Amino acid sequence: MTFTADKIDDNGLWLGDITASENTQALDEHRISHILTILDYEPTHMDKNRTYLYVHAYDIQSTDLLTYEFKKCFEFIDTAIEHNHQVLIHCQAGKSRSATIAAMYLMHKYSLTREQALQKIINKRRYWPVMPNDGFLRQLDLYYQMNYKVDIENELYKEFQRQRFDRIEPISTNNICNTNRSILLLENENDRQYTCRTCHFKLFTNNDIERHEKEPTIICNDIEKIFTYFLDWIDDIFANSVGTICCPSCKINLGEYSLQGIRCNCHQWIKPAFVFNCQSIE
Repeated sequence: MTFTADKIDDNGLWLGDITASENTQALDEHRISHILTILDYEPTHMDKNRTYLYVHAYDIQSTDLLTYEFKKCFEFIDTAIEHNHQVLIHCQAGKSRSATIAAMYLMHKYSLTREQALQKIINKRRYWPVMPNDGFLRQLDLYYQMNYKVDIENELYKEFQRQRFDRIEPISTNNICNTNRSILLLENENDRQYTCRTCHFKLFTNNDIERHEKEPTIICNDIEKIFTYFLDWIDDIFANSVGTICCPSCKINLGEYSLQGIRCNCHQWIKPAFVFNCQSIE
């Protein structure tokens, strides 16, 4: 079986696809003892004689590898190599998620720019093109601009997080049944403002509400919670991925947020989620 991985750094770093991670014979031949897996599902093939780090990540532009994964992955790779181990990084195809982590490591280790690190990988890679998605490329550039560390107080970092929460197009309401008539009427009230029930601070408008389907063509009309898009004044997300939403004025608890997502009462999973309790707003 062809070993679909390439040694991209002489100190012991390999880049490959999922097939390479399952090629036990080749892994043994190249003395690869550590495997860093980046997939959107848990790997099923794991050799008890090797050390693994699994990172759950989708290959989409809004996936944030920078904030929580870069440091963890760098330490896993660097510690293994410092102890003379060979390390394989892989995702599904070995061209976007794993290439991003490989580039991050080379940038940090050798003080390289994103372009320099990717060119080094391209020069070594025989299988699959090296093609991190645009979101990952921006994160590598930001990593370089922040001197190979994450600074949540950096204005560039804050702007990066704001851009991650750019609004998506609302769900089309064509052909939705009459049982959701109330929510449709609200959609036309574009200027309606929602305020804190305690101090009457203006929180968001009807345009900020994120509507979702509880089943095909049926919009959820939860009477207990309201999901919104990211609001500029919710700045706690730059420090914590999960937390409470408090009124910027009186500081009363209004709801919660989670970048990993929250399940609505209609059982749909909303990610990222910014949720207001209806009894706290008016």
